[in-house]
Amino acid sequence: MGCGLGKVKPVRVDWLTRTAKVSPMSPLILAAEKLGIRWLMLFDGEYVYGSSPGLVEVADTLIRVLKPRSLIDLFGGSGAISKLAAMNGVKKIIYVDLYPEAASRNLRNVREVQIVREDAFKFLSRGVRCDLLIADPPEELVDKTMRYLMRNRHIFRKAALTWIGSECPKRKIDSLLRMRMMEVVEVWGDFFLILWNRGLRDRIERVKQILE
Repeated sequence: MGCGLGKVKPVRVDWLTRTAKVSPMSPLILAAEKLGIRWLMLFDGEYVYGSSPGLVEVADTLIRVLKPRSLIDLFGGSGAISKLAAMNGVKKIIYVDLYPEAASRNLRNVREVQIVREDAFKFLSRGVRCDLLIADPPEELVDKTMRYLMRNRHIFRKAALTWIGSECPKRKIDSLLRMRMMEVVEVWGDFFLILWNRGLRDRIERVKQILE
C-alpha cells in the first residue's frame, strides 16, 4: 500500500517511533520488527510506506502452502515480502520498486534477492515469469494492477496476490468472485485478491482455511 509521489527518503524504524511519527504499537511497525526490517520509506515527511500485517500474513501462508521456487515482489517498498520469502526458502526473488532505498538497506545480506529499480508495469512487460507474484500497489494503482494480473496470468505459474484496498464494496467482491480461479480474502482489515492457475484450487482452499 502506498501514497502519492513526492519527496521520498528512507528512514529508520526506531527514528519513526522515537519522534512519534508512528506509534511503536502500530501494526506497520510490529510487522517490520517481526521481520527484522529496520528501514521504511517516508513520503513528503508524513506518509510511511511499509508492508501491512495483513499482507505479510497472506503472503506467508501462500508461500508455505505453494512452496514457490521463484517470486516477484512488486511495489516491494521496504523489502519485507522479499525478506519473508527468503526466510521461507524461496531461492529466486526479484524485488521491484521505483524507490528501493529502504529495501537496499534491509536486504543487504539477503543473497536470494535481486533488486530492480523500475516502473512495475514496464518491468512486467519484459516477459518475466515466476511461480508466485505478490503486489502491494499504491491505492491509485490498485485497479490497474488487478486488471493487469487478470489479463496476464502467464506471468505467474502458480498464483498471484495483490492488495485491493482497506475497504472493498460487496458488489466489487461479488463481481470478482464470479470470475474463475479468483478469491478475495480479508485479513487484518485489508482486502486481498488471490489469482491462481489450473490444478491449485485445493491448495488455495487450504490457504483460505488457515487464514480464517
